[in-house]
Amino acid sequence: MTSRHGTPVTFDTFGGFYHAGCIDRPGRKAVLLLAPFGYEELCTRATWRALAENIAAAGHACLRFDYPGTADALDPVGDPDGISDWFVAARHCMAFLREYNPGIELVLVGQGLGASLAAQLGAESPDVAATVLMAPLVKGRSYLRELQAWSRMLTERMGIGPDPLADNGYGVAGFPLAGSRAAAIQSIDLTQTTQSPSAKVLLVERSQSSRDSSIGNHLKTLGADVSSIDYAGYEMILQDPTPAEPQLGTLRRIVSWIDDLAHLPMAGVNVSAKEMEPARPIVGPRFEELPVRFGPDERLFGVLCRPLDRKPSAIAVLANSGRDYHVGWGRATVLQARALAERGIASFRFDAGGIGDSPASASAPAEVLYSEEQSADVRHAIDYVEKLDAGPIALVGRCSGAYAAFQVAVQDERVRNVVVINIMRFVWDPRETVAEAVLSAHRTISGSVAMLFRKESLRRVLAGHFRVKAPVIFVLKRLVRIISSSAGQIPAGESDQTLYREGHRRFQILESRGVRLAMLFSEGDHALGEFRTYMGRKGNQLRRYPTASVSIIPDADHNFTHLDARARLTNVLCDVLAAPSSLPFRA
Repeated sequence: MTSRHGTPVTFDTFGGFYHAGCIDRPGRKAVLLLAPFGYEELCTRATWRALAENIAAAGHACLRFDYPGTADALDPVGDPDGISDWFVAARHCMAFLREYNPGIELVLVGQGLGASLAAQLGAESPDVAATVLMAPLVKGRSYLRELQAWSRMLTERMGIGPDPLADNGYGVAGFPLAGSRAAAIQSIDLTQTTQSPSAKVLLVERSQSSRDSSIGNHLKTLGADVSSIDYAGYEMILQDPTPAEPQLGTLRRIVSWIDDLAHLPMAGVNVSAKEMEPARPIVGPRFEELPVRFGPDERLFGVLCRPLDRKPSAIAVLANSGRDYHVGWGRATVLQARALAERGIASFRFDAGGIGDSPASASAPAEVLYSEEQSADVRHAIDYVEKLDAGPIALVGRCSGAYAAFQVAVQDERVRNVVVINIMRFVWDPRETVAEAVLSAHRTISGSVAMLFRKESLRRVLAGHFRVKAPVIFVLKRLVRIISSSAGQIPAGESDQTLYREGHRRFQILESRGVRLAMLFSEGDHALGEFRTYMGRKGNQLRRYPTASVSIIPDADHNFTHLDARARLTNVLCDVLAAPSSLPFRA
């Protein structure tokens, strides 16, 4: 059975998505997508999905996959042997495409590190007709320096320092790069290759200021027919996964280039398509995971993680935070799911429509975050897990995902537990825009103030390159909330009183149903202002709700970027969901 949104497939330790395309299309190709790594992959996951959908819509077969130790794949046992397992996985996927599409040519498409893999794989595979190299990693040393700079920029933007537990400076946004992998990447230099990856090559290049033209010139000397287009919007996509959107114009030009490739049929082979087999679970040390399509038209995607060889005591639905797809910031959601399985709790991490591997519905609003559409998709996930008979259902979410989890828990009587992490809103304020809610989500108030007065920020303000209005409004609004909650006052304005009453009405609904509500906050996070708005500076109002609890997690930013912060969050989350009663309040 196949899905037009991409059919989940598994390969022992990793998985991917396969699109069959149209078997009768003349000149049909089999296209393998090789993703970038780490934070770049997090930001471009929806782009990769959109590219695969566009390739399939043009009639070509297409497969995209996760490298071992990344995304939903299993982690290697011990230190990895460089990136050799990534090459093995890619070759396995090329063999899959040949098996299910005998007689047609292969095209390799890669971005960043994935483009480097594509260039090397193409050179060893005579049936690769063409390669597309998007913002390619040309020289490994330059790439590693770029990762270090990227890491510093992101931690500075979030107001945190480097991760004290990181063994090198190559980890970006909580995605570590093992030393052995870094050493293998450092040795890459595509300008020293002696064979072209294919007869035809399309370079999708960064802006003029950051592109490396050496690879195009080198490939031409090797006899390749090299074309090039600009990667419009590349820098914007990589700023943050939440505002990142697929650059459809660039993707259409790539598909058009693939369409225009000359068709060279392989003699003596009948062109046919093999019937797809259902995806099998990927089995880890103490868990097994099954990728599934679900919901209306099987549009949504999720991963069911279950304890190995035991019946689960409960199941947790793990919602997206922002537009971080289902693996989470720093791959935290994957680690949480597997830790829960060790404690006997199943989980279902999934992408709501318009995020990651789930396309938006035709009726979706332009902004799905904080929308009823996102809440509806959480209910679709509940519909799926309810049929599994895996025990009481819990909802878990961080930031915007916490908002969706809280709203659905109030509305849906099937929910028995809800865990909200750094929740920014218990009740939506109609005077506020979604852009205001998400713009400063990574910062504490102190971080925002520091950002405003940093020398580089001031220079950008004076040059007109920095939008100062949003951070100023954010700081002022939060200060007003903190001052009000410090005085223990009920909000004075009529609109604020309405929000206050509505919030407590929702808390009371959960209490009356016996739903356990656990609120987890990073120490000093501005989301605490929302908690204090309803519960008071010292949380005294929480006594009205015996089934509710609050826990403060020290030394953690809003996203739990550092390794130790993520570990503390995971431990608390497991304790909350495994405990027979709520955790005690900790100020």
